[in-house]
Amino acid sequence: MSSTPSSGKSPLVAAQNIVAELEGMPSEQQSLALKFASETLGLQVPKTTPPPGSPLHSSQPTPPHEASGADHSTDIRSFTAMKAPNSDQQFTAVVAYFYQFEAKPEERKETVDAETMKEAARLAGRPQVKRWNMTLTNAKNSGYLDGAGSGQFKLSSVGENLVAITLPDDGGQGKSKTAKKKSSKKNVKKKK
Repeated sequence: MSSTPSSGKSPLVAAQNIVAELEGMPSEQQSLALKFASETLGLQVPKTTPPPGSPLHSSQPTPPHEASGADHSTDIRSFTAMKAPNSDQQFTAVVAYFYQFEAKPEERKETVDAETMKEAARLAGRPQVKRWNMTLTNAKNSGYLDGAGSGQFKLSSVGENLVAITLPDDGGQGKSKTAKKKSSKKNVKKKK
């Protein structure tokens, strides 16, 4: 059995690259990144549990959606405020994620529809759109949702990644706002 694939890349080097990339991230985000990578590559990673008493046993990260209720929001308004979606399409992903993973167990849903979005917008204090069905379809076309038939939509891995890892987009937005401010100052100086 060869330890190096035919492409010439070593699994050890690939693993070292992955570790280097994930180093410094919170364990919950590391787990999500690995999950998304595995799904993208179509891998079925076997779940292994170290034997009791081993050093890894006590420090195993909690899977991202099975963490204790202490770090979960059960209020759509506060969850939406925390994630700060930049568009109605991103809001659909936030709502689908909330109902799939964050809501109280008895309120969880695998799919969302126009009525769910209308109620979520009301509860979150967001303006209503004219046609939630169209917004859901646009979010599906953007890759945030997958169609589930009969006007139902479910969160895609892209949408899950957006909500779990990317939002709120403070880092990127802060930089772009600064860049915009700098460029507008340059424009003012050029006009004088």
